[in-house]
Amino acid sequence: MSTASGAADVRVYLFTYRRNHLLPRALHSLLAQTHTNWVCELHNDDPADPYPAALVAEVNDARVTCITHSSNLGPTRSFNHAFRPVREPFVSLLEDDNWWEPELLARLLAAIEPHPAINVAWGNSHLWHETAEGGWLRDGTIWPVSDADPVTIFEVPDPLQACRAIHSHGAMVLRVTPETMVPCPASMPIFAIEPIRERVYPGSLLLVREPLANFAITRESWRSETADENMQILVLLAETLMMTCADAGDFYRRMWVHCRGDRGHKHRVLVVAGAMAGRLWSVVKSAGAADLALVAGWALRHPRRMVNLFRARQRFPEVWSFLRAAAEARIGQA
Repeated sequence: MSTASGAADVRVYLFTYRRNHLLPRALHSLLAQTHTNWVCELHNDDPADPYPAALVAEVNDARVTCITHSSNLGPTRSFNHAFRPVREPFVSLLEDDNWWEPELLARLLAAIEPHPAINVAWGNSHLWHETAEGGWLRDGTIWPVSDADPVTIFEVPDPLQACRAIHSHGAMVLRVTPETMVPCPASMPIFAIEPIRERVYPGSLLLVREPLANFAITRESWRSETADENMQILVLLAETLMMTCADAGDFYRRMWVHCRGDRGHKHRVLVVAGAMAGRLWSVVKSAGAADLALVAGWALRHPRRMVNLFRARQRFPEVWSFLRAAAEARIGQA
């Protein structure tokens, strides 16, 4: 896929912060792409680290530019660089600890081309765990690989989205439109960037089940959220999803299926979100007795934490406003 003018059709953003032992693997996986009609901005979020710029100079590829931030922006504000209007029709994100298979861009562009109403396509990923010795162990894929169903299109809202993202932003191509190029609130916790951003994208979501990327589960992470912060964000995600879905029992039953497990972590999220969205009866009647017992038992043991879940809007007002606006836009599109 290429534009008539011969200009690049994908702008790739490669984000790095003090992972110089992993950055070359990510960059070289981009350079190895069979689809070559791209440009790349490598964003270095450590102003004192000269290594990323030196690596780009060593690679000496005119398509790659190193941008060293004048101050440390943190992951959320860094990622917002990728969601600004650009002249290329697609953008893509690559993180320094992950890497792509050579066919990723080619496969995703070919998959999304017949679907002009779809704005995001992403590929399945191999999962890799970093060992204590610094090696890597492969541990399956994010999605089951299916020859019978090589491409899956998710119509949204989907019950899967209640407490998680469906897509993977580090293995995607995203169409550049006024609706998709929207920055997230700077106060948004980085662990929630995928599910929160997913709510902005109009239209369906397209998954290529072929593993086209490699997702690294590293021993060190920038994640620093507490369990209560995590649950509060999930409450806002579930509440705003309920705002956009039909008040139908099947939708809520499927929501429970996807949210079971995790020692009741998401059970209480659904109940609180249902109460805040005015859908408590729909949530409760779709649950099982064991689901509600887990919620009740936890609330009795941790009454203050249960009350704090109802304060999610006050704890994250910018995230709440962002998600509510996305929900209202989704309702308008429907």
